[in-house]
Formats: sequence, structure tokens, C-alpha cells
Amino acid sequence: MATFAAETTPYELRAFGDTQAGLGWTLEPKRCAVLVHDLLPYYVNVLDSEVKSAGIDQSQVIVDWARIAGVPIVASAPRPAPTTRQRGLGGQLWGVGPAADQAAQSCLPGLQAPDIPWVHKRSLSAFYATDLEVELRRQGKDQLVVCGVFASQGILATSFDALARDIQFFVAADAVADYSAELHECALTQVARSTGQLLPAADVTRTAS
Repeated sequence: MATFAAETTPYELRAFGDTQAGLGWTLEPKRCAVLVHDLLPYYVNVLDSEVKSAGIDQSQVIVDWARIAGVPIVASAPRPAPTTRQRGLGGQLWGVGPAADQAAQSCLPGLQAPDIPWVHKRSLSAFYATDLEVELRRQGKDQLVVCGVFASQGILATSFDALARDIQFFVAADAVADYSAELHECALTQVARSTGQLLPAADVTRTAS
């Protein structure tokens, strides 16, 4: 059960299922990894039930494709903090965050597999104080496909950090979720204009290895 309050509204993720826009990059499975961003019950449980179910299901579609295509998968979660002060401004805004056991739980059971690395971040971006870039470079990957939550916060922040690291950033537009359709759309618009490429989950999974 989440320990923070969030104002959320129902909407349909499938409304973003035709979204294709961005900086013109082409997804190549041999160059990419998949990041499942913060898809924890701690966060997802604040969403409307239909948004929650669709987000989990669509993220599973991306993960299943990655497994079949031999694409590496990485999962992110916040680094647990014992006090709100240790989280800095994030603690002031959102509280202490998930405890260690909550940060280790995924909405996708397969992410607990020993071959899937987790990065534990100190702020919104999955690159912040983690070895995500090292993991991608180690595996020779310069593209990153993202699913999970929340589009307008951690996923958007991660997109800017990816650009700064010369990593092409792809958002599976209907496999990410947010507090509302407006925030979801706003985040996707920003990514498409400035930091990455938007693809429907169906287009990601049709990409041949």
C-alpha cells in the first residue's frame, strides 16, 4: 500500500496507442536495452485501477518482447532512505519514500529473476547516482526503451539524462502511466520535442532483432 497521497484521474492508456513522434531515431534491438522504470506497487497502487492494470499489462508486453529478442532488461527503484531529510527536497515533497522491502517489489514477477539488474536511484532520474550508464556501456547499448511510471516525473527526467549521455531514448507511449491523461500527454510532448522518440508498444514488439 502506498504511503503517499496523489491526485489521480481515470483515463485510457490505449488512447496513446497510435503515438509516433520524436527526434527521428529508429529502434534497433541489437543496440537497445529496456528500462522498467519504478513499476512498484508502492507507486502503481495510487493509480486508477484501469490505468494500473493497463500499465502493468503493457509493460509486461515490452518485457516479454525483450526476453524473446534477447534485449537486456534493467529495473529501477528509489534507494531507500531512513529519514525524509536524507531524501532532501524529495523528502519534503513526497515523504520518506518506499522502504527497503517495498523498493524490492515489482509489479512484474519476472523482474525478480537473477539475470535482471536493478538500479537504485537517489532522485527522479534512473541515471542519478546509479550505474545505469555503466550497465548500458558494458553491454554495448546506446538505445533505451522505457516503460513504467511516472511519465511526467522520473521518466521525463531520465530522458534528459539519456540525451546528455548520447543514449537514444524511446518511450513506449502506451506502456507508461501517469496521474492523469493531461500529465501523460504533456510528458510525451516534451520527450518528442526535446529528448527522444515515442513508439506504441505494438511497434516496439514488431521490431525484429
